[in-house]
Amino acid sequence: MSSLTDKRDRAERQEDERARLDEINTAFAEAAREDAGRFESIDGDTSTGNTDTHAIRAAGRLSDARKVFADRGWKALPCNTRGRRILRWGADHAWLANPNNPKRGVRNWCRKWARLKPAELDQLIVDTEVRFKRGACRWSDDESAVTLEITVTDRTRLGLRFIGACNDLSYEIRLGIRREKNAACQRRRRAEKSTGRPRGRPALNLSPEEKKARSNAKAAERMRNMRALRKNASPAIDSIKSSDAIKRNISRPILVQSIASISVTDLDGIDFSVFGIISMQVMSGTRIVREWRAG
Repeated sequence: MSSLTDKRDRAERQEDERARLDEINTAFAEAAREDAGRFESIDGDTSTGNTDTHAIRAAGRLSDARKVFADRGWKALPCNTRGRRILRWGADHAWLANPNNPKRGVRNWCRKWARLKPAELDQLIVDTEVRFKRGACRWSDDESAVTLEITVTDRTRLGLRFIGACNDLSYEIRLGIRREKNAACQRRRRAEKSTGRPRGRPALNLSPEEKKARSNAKAAERMRNMRALRKNASPAIDSIKSSDAIKRNISRPILVQSIASISVTDLDGIDFSVFGIISMQVMSGTRIVREWRAG
C-alpha cells in the first residue's frame, strides 16, 4: 500500500510541476509579444526623423538640466531673457526626447518649468515644430552649456554627462582633467601590479672596489672599440670590379709599404694589379717621373 501511495504522490507532484512550467512559459510568451509590439512602435516612429541616439541624448540633457535647476534652487525658470532662452532650449530637447508624441513632451516640460498662458504654450509648440522641420532643434554640448551658463566646475561638481562647458570651448581644461584622471588611474594600476622591486635591471652585489674595476673595464672596452673603428682598414675585399670588368679575389690582406716612403725605383717590385689598379703615374710637378701599366 505504501508503495502505491508514494507513486500517486510522485505523479501528483510531477503534474503540479508541469502546470507551473506551462504558466511560466505562457508569461514569458506574453512578455515577448509585448516587447515586440513596443519595438515595432518605436521603429514605426523613426520615420519622423527622431532616431534613438538623438532621443537618448536629448533625454540625458534634460536630466542634467534638472540637476542644474535643483542645484540653483529653481522651482520655475526666471521670467527674463535668460529664462526664455532656456525655455526654448528645453522645448527643442523635449521634442527630440519624445519621438512617439513630441507635442505632448513639449507641453509637459514647459508646464513644469514655466508659467505660460495656453495661447503662449500653443505658440511655443508651433515654433518648436517649425524649428524641428528646418533642422534647427539640434544643439551641441557646448551650445547647451552656453544657454544654461554651466562652467567646467559646475559640470564636474554635478556630474553632468550630456552638457559641455561654456568657459572651455577649446576643450583644454577638460582634456587636462581627463589626463589627470588617466594618470591617477595608471598610478593605481601600477601600484596594484607592482612587485616592490625598483625599476630596471637588479643591481649587482659588488663592493666599491669591484664597481670601480668594472666601470674602468667597460670604459676601456668602449675606447678600444672606438680606436678600432678609426684605424682599422675595410674588411677583406672579396671582389673588385673595374670599368673593364676586372675581378680579383683575395684570400688574405696584402700589406704594402706607404706610397710616401716608396722611391721611384721600387715600383718594379709591386704588383698593383692585385688591387685592381690598371695604371699608375708618378708625377714631379707637371713631369711624369715613372709610369706603370698593367699587362
